[in-house]
Amino acid sequence: MTSQNIMYKLYADIIPVKGYSRSILFDITKNRYWYIPNELYEIITEVMDFTDLQALYPDDTGILEEYKKFLQENDLIFEIEPDEIHAFPSIDMKWHSPGKITNMIIDIDSETSFTSLSKINREIGTLGVEAIMFRCFSETRLPELKEYIIYLNDDSLNRLRDIQLEISVPETSNPEKITDDLKEIEKLPIVSAVTVYTLNKELLTAPAEDGKILIIEKSITGPKNCGTIQGNIDSVNLEIISESMHYNSCLNCKLSIDSSGNIKNCPSMAQSFGNIGETTLAESLNHQDFKRYWNVTKDDIKGCKDCEFRYVCTDCRAYTERTHTNPTGLDLSKPLKCGYNPYTGEWAEWSTNPLKQKAIQYYGMEKYI
Repeated sequence: MTSQNIMYKLYADIIPVKGYSRSILFDITKNRYWYIPNELYEIITEVMDFTDLQALYPDDTGILEEYKKFLQENDLIFEIEPDEIHAFPSIDMKWHSPGKITNMIIDIDSETSFTSLSKINREIGTLGVEAIMFRCFSETRLPELKEYIIYLNDDSLNRLRDIQLEISVPETSNPEKITDDLKEIEKLPIVSAVTVYTLNKELLTAPAEDGKILIIEKSITGPKNCGTIQGNIDSVNLEIISESMHYNSCLNCKLSIDSSGNIKNCPSMAQSFGNIGETTLAESLNHQDFKRYWNVTKDDIKGCKDCEFRYVCTDCRAYTERTHTNPTGLDLSKPLKCGYNPYTGEWAEWSTNPLKQKAIQYYGMEKYI
């Protein structure tokens, strides 16, 4: 290297993640990403001197020039002097939350007791819950759920900043009544999204509005429909990536309540840690097994550890391929409902994969596919 050589460094907010067949560059400031070959990943993880690289690999001069052009045109690198390296430290990827629980899932069906549900109101605040996802599998309970969400929106003693609602609406429902209730919910400042799953033709053909309500033509009958890993990246930010690097991307700091009031890590998981009718959330949280999956990252999971999406992908420990466990009995198998193959870089329909059929039968999931 000569003193005239120009050196380059990746901006600190560009996070490279290496997969088996390709890598990704995540821009956590501008919420965007790029697929790159693994050989480029190896270059950009160090301070780059393209003059030296071209001298070292004379047969790849053209490729190196293309890499440099790509990085510059997308504003991913900047020039740096050798004695300035210490002035540009990496971003601290540690993750911390002041609350004991950051997010909850609460399932509602025809048997759910809102009287029992009201018992957790104060604990939502004391535990530091910031977000709640309500999943309603009975449209007849929507008026009661609406009133409960209004209460949470108005309660100054909680720390909630986001509520989302998913609701299943059968074909036989009254679309006018459903729509009126949903629009009231949509207007609440704390509500960020309302997703309606229905085959009801009147709801499906309702005029689109610029709001928070999304109507999807699909039938959702219960919690077994959850856990699907989608082939898209919705959000790229520091919080998501840093948490996923150190903790489980689905279960960390999460507490769920199924439709019967049972307190769980996830409503779809079998183990219960009490019922809200007789157990406080704090008591369940202190159970020796409640946090056992919180520290299981995608770097621990079979297949996922070789995937370039692993730090922006949700994880599912409720439905897995049931192929790998660690010495303590933790299930480290790939999520059952993921159709991505990191070794080929291809997506496929997970439900038709012959290697997944045994697990599908184990969970009794045939009718949900």
